[in-house]
Amino acid sequence: MAELAWEQVRAARLARNHLAERAPRVELVDVVRDICGLHAQVMGSAELQLAARVEGITQADVREALWGRRVLAKTWTLRGTLHIHPAEELSLWTAARRAVEAEEDAAVTAAIGEALRGRRLTREELADAVVERVGLEPRERLASGWGWFLGDAAAAGLLCYGPPEGTRVTFVHAEDWLGPQRAWEPAAALREVVRRYAVAYAPATRRTVREWLAARVDLDVPEEPLAPPGPRSVRLLPEYDPYVMGFREREHLVPAETRAQVAAHAKGRYEGPAGTPFLVVDGICAGIWRRRKTAKRIDVSVEPARKLTRADRAAVRDEAERIGAFLGLEPRLAIEPA
Repeated sequence: MAELAWEQVRAARLARNHLAERAPRVELVDVVRDICGLHAQVMGSAELQLAARVEGITQADVREALWGRRVLAKTWTLRGTLHIHPAEELSLWTAARRAVEAEEDAAVTAAIGEALRGRRLTREELADAVVERVGLEPRERLASGWGWFLGDAAAAGLLCYGPPEGTRVTFVHAEDWLGPQRAWEPAAALREVVRRYAVAYAPATRRTVREWLAARVDLDVPEEPLAPPGPRSVRLLPEYDPYVMGFREREHLVPAETRAQVAAHAKGRYEGPAGTPFLVVDGICAGIWRRRKTAKRIDVSVEPARKLTRADRAAVRDEAERIGAFLGLEPRLAIEPA
C-alpha cells in the first residue's frame, strides 16, 4: 500500500480499537468484545488496556466486572495465553481454540473439570485434587505457573479464573461461575473469531490471521470496510496491548527509530514489540514508556523516538493524569528529550 493508504489503515484500526475516542464507561464490556479480548498474561497490563479505551473508569471497575458482576471472564484462549473476554461469549473463544490446538491429556482435563465442580481452588489445591483422580504424574506441571493442562481444561469450557486469594490465583468451573454457555462447534467458532479480527484490523489477510492466532489455519478472510477515522490521538499503551498484538504488519506500526528503542528495552529485547509499552501517536509507535508504582504514586517516564509537538506533550500529560486517576495514585510524569 502507498503511505497514504497506511495512514488510512492506521486511522481505521485506531477507531475500531477505541483508541481514537474513548468509549463511555457503560460500554466497557462492548469494548472488550470489539477488540477481540484483553491480553491478560500481566493483569496490570490488561487493566491499563481498558483504561486507554474507556472514559472515566478505575481499576476497581475492571475488577468488579470480573469478580463481582461477572460480566468479564479470564482464561486461556488466543495463542494459548490468558485473555479476558465478555463472559457471555467465553465459549466462543474456547471453542475457537479447540479448532487449532490438540488436547494434551483427556483424562487430566476431565479430572480438572470434576475437581472444580462446586468449588474454588488455588493452583496447589487443584493439583492435589487432580492427583487424587489420576495419580502423581501430572502434579508438577499442574502446580507450575505455565498453565500445563489448565489451558486444555479452559479450551474444553471446564475452567476459568476465579477471584484471587491475596497473591494466589484461583480457578472455578466455567459453568458454575458464569452459568450455561452457548455450545459452539469449533470450526464455526473459528470462522466467527476470524470475522471479528477482520473487522477490527481491516484489511486482514490469511497471513495476518495466522500470525495473530499463532496457528496454521487456511480460512477465507472476509473483506471488511475500513472504519471511518476518528480524531488524532496520543495514547500510552501497556505491553501486550491488543492494538499492537493485532497489527501484524509491524513495519507500518513501529518505525526504525522506535525499533532501536524496542531492542534496548528489557522485555522488548526478547519479546519484540509485543512486550514493549508504547507511546502511540496517531497510530504510530512513536516512543516507549515505563511505569513504577509506590504506595501513593505512579511514576511515568516517557521516551519519545522523535521530537513531540506542544500538543503531543500536553496529550502525554493528560494520559499520565488518566493513568493516575485509574489507579488511584498521584502521577509524576517525566518526558525525556527525543
